[in-house]
Order: sequence, then structure tokens, then C-alpha cells
Amino acid sequence: MIKAMLRKLLSPVLRYRGDAPDLYLSFDDGPHPVVTPQVLDALDQAGVKATFFMIGQEMERHPALVTEVRARGHAIAMHGFTHRHCSDMGWREQLDDLRRMRAVAARFGVRLRSYRPAYGELSVLRIGWCLLNRVKIVMWSFETRDSFVQQAAELEARVTPQALTDGDILLFHDDTPVTAQALPRLLDNARAAGLRFGVLETV
Repeated sequence: MIKAMLRKLLSPVLRYRGDAPDLYLSFDDGPHPVVTPQVLDALDQAGVKATFFMIGQEMERHPALVTEVRARGHAIAMHGFTHRHCSDMGWREQLDDLRRMRAVAARFGVRLRSYRPAYGELSVLRIGWCLLNRVKIVMWSFETRDSFVQQAAELEARVTPQALTDGDILLFHDDTPVTAQALPRLLDNARAAGLRFGVLETV
């Protein structure tokens, strides 16, 4: 109900689903020095491209991985400069975070078209800033909960072809080891079921 209302009111800036009958893989919270390369290898093996919502601070810490993600044909979007709850930040801190995020994106040559707020938490300031700067807020329609499971088998049991719907934007995290462990089988299962994958940044 709330999502439907937000979709109608904020359609120029807010997206919960993809625009085509594909599935869309998205990875938050990277780049991570160990897990991100493993995720990239799994995606390469499956011939699948994805969108990585990166944290500005992590981009600064691991610049070579930003280059690697792009070199392998994936899209890069932004996930804030830091990763803090909106309720822990005043409006000045929120604005500073968005400005620093934009500066990091520019420094790495990332065209800032899509943004996913930390924890998916929106505020009037964040929405207004994105409207003014023509940045799309991209959320998700299928939460894999990969950050909460302990074993790859748990994630594989949750993310099945039967559980997915055309246009779903799947939320994964590339700082979570279990994600990299489960991803090859998840992608194999999806391809066996005839599912296709698109890239959010080019839709």
C-alpha cells in the first residue's frame, strides 16, 4: 500500500521495479576487497551483468575495484558516501553526504544517474535533492536477505525462480561472503528456468 502510493507520487524519481521483463541484480555496500572479486567471477562465469551500488568511502579505499567492476561491463551507481541510518543524521549531514557522494562519483567518472539510500531510508531532503539533480532513487522489489543468512543453502532456498517475478530488482550485498558462495548456483538455477537478466543503468 505504502509502496504503491510512493510509486504514484514520486514516479519521476523513485523506482521499485525494472521497466522490462528481465530480472535485475543489484549489489550494495561494496566494493569489498574479498567478496566483490568473487561476485565478479561468478557473474562472469554466468555471463550476467549487474548494477553495483557503491559506498563512496569504500570506493576511495578500493579504487582498483571500482575500475575492475566497470572493466567487466557492470554498471556502477551510488549508495551514499557513508552508510548511516537517516535517523542518525541531521539535514546538514544528509546534504553533506549527498554532496560528497556526488564528488566521489565525478572523481571516478561515474555518471550519477541512480542512487539507493542506505537501508533504503528516504527523507524529504534526499528526495528533493534527487529531484533537483535528476537522480533516480532505485530501491528493490525482492530482498534476498543475504546479510541475515549463515549458509549458502539458506540463500539458495530463498531465491528460487519460482519466487521471482518479471521486473524484480534483487537486493544482494557484495560485502557478504555467503552471497558469493551462493551466487553460482542461484544464477545456474535462474538460467535453467529461462530467466533473463538486465542492467538497471541501461534500462
